[in-house]
Amino acid sequence: MPDYDIEDAFAAIEDELITSMIRNMRRHRVEEIAEDKEWAMWQAMQLESLERYKKRNRKKFGSWFSDINGRIGEVLREANKQGYMDQEIEILKAIQSGFLGYRRMPDTMQAEFFKLNERKLETLIHAVEHDMEKAETAILRRADDQYRKAIFNAQVYANTGAGTYEKAVDMATRDMLSAGLKCVVYANGAMHTLQDYADMALRTASKRAYLQGEGLKRQEWGITTVIVNKRGNPCPKCLPFCGKILIDDVWSGGSKDGISPVTGLKYPLISSAISAGLYHPRCKDSHTTYFEGISSPLDSKYTRKELDQIAEDYREGQKVQYAKQQAARFGRLAKYSLDSGNRKKYRTKENEWKSVAKASNSDILSTSDAEEEIIMTEIRNLGKINTDVLKKEFGKIRTDEIIITNERISHIKQRHPEDYDLFEQYGEESVTSPDLIIKDIKNTGTVFMIKKLSETNLNVVVRVVLETDDSKLKNSVMTFYRVREKNLRKLIEKNGLLYKKE
Repeated sequence: MPDYDIEDAFAAIEDELITSMIRNMRRHRVEEIAEDKEWAMWQAMQLESLERYKKRNRKKFGSWFSDINGRIGEVLREANKQGYMDQEIEILKAIQSGFLGYRRMPDTMQAEFFKLNERKLETLIHAVEHDMEKAETAILRRADDQYRKAIFNAQVYANTGAGTYEKAVDMATRDMLSAGLKCVVYANGAMHTLQDYADMALRTASKRAYLQGEGLKRQEWGITTVIVNKRGNPCPKCLPFCGKILIDDVWSGGSKDGISPVTGLKYPLISSAISAGLYHPRCKDSHTTYFEGISSPLDSKYTRKELDQIAEDYREGQKVQYAKQQAARFGRLAKYSLDSGNRKKYRTKENEWKSVAKASNSDILSTSDAEEEIIMTEIRNLGKINTDVLKKEFGKIRTDEIIITNERISHIKQRHPEDYDLFEQYGEESVTSPDLIIKDIKNTGTVFMIKKLSETNLNVVVRVVLETDDSKLKNSVMTFYRVREKNLRKLIEKNGLLYKKE
């Protein structure tokens, strides 16, 4: 079964978890949301529903997860087999063309050799299945947490004057629907949905299984030289290796000294290239066998025109990907919002982003004025900041509302792509409840709002609206990125600390 079928299965599970949650919210409607008594009764009913929700999910999805995990092994074994067969065809064609630089493994060695390969493949399958099981447990726990959070937040939003029950519930579930059930935490602190994690894990593991199958066949014939394909739109991390000849010491049993057994020439090791970024998660680049004396070396140097085009293609790809993410985000909000006005508003935005995502690269460059306005000026409200802390330094602050525009979101995605997921997860909390606020002495009215996590610090650069500024403006996020502890100390020493959370 293709890996994308497994990804779709996880997407269906997330959809079912959210659907069930919202269905319970819709079922127990509060008629008069101004009455605290009604809300107390509603919360009690929802908490009872939450317990049933938890038991039902663990019973229902336990069998689903077991079935999906069983198919993971099939996907990886098929990828391994395909790599082995494809490589055999390639080697036999090279031999027919006159390639003599091979040393076929004796039949007496092949049985043990294949057993070793099988053990490596099973180890890979077991590792992926184990990680997937942990992620599956995490999504159920995350769904429970988000449901409980929405139950208590709904009354809070109603008390702030949300107006109707539907609007109060929509506000309580907005963040969850906007981001999805993000339940997997990567090493850099970024959180991802189970569907996204499954896509990354399965694509990466399938590629490894395929390369392992290819390498097995090369080892069988004593061939260890490979060449990284040079294509029009390589991954930025893989670009330095495109067109390069390497000794495959990872899958093909190449010597660690980088010496070709055929010609005695020395080549870089593929293990070193991998350490430098080649074959990162979701990598689309690949290598093929380099038959010394038969294959023609590729020109490994890209022209300036080619590099410019690669950069442009990458930027356009990022725009399309961002548009798809926004379409999915507004699609969830449109599907699950209870208020009809909210549903209509979100559906319109979903369709607008879909039209951008479907456009070709050239079409994106010449988007209509309406689409450009959607891309660049859409505003997301992040909540309210503590202006009392800032008044001591800047005087009167015109508003306590803080926003971010899509233009600034695009800036973060382009300049700090590895930090964007952290912004989605912690951006709002960082500005509404920062641990530190530091003055920016270079830019008037600008501060650094710092949120300290266990292993890193998040820095949100914010421009506050002073009394001398236009009254229509809002406090705005300018950029966002991680900052190391050492650099944070330098930032404080240079600019001065305005606030520290007790």
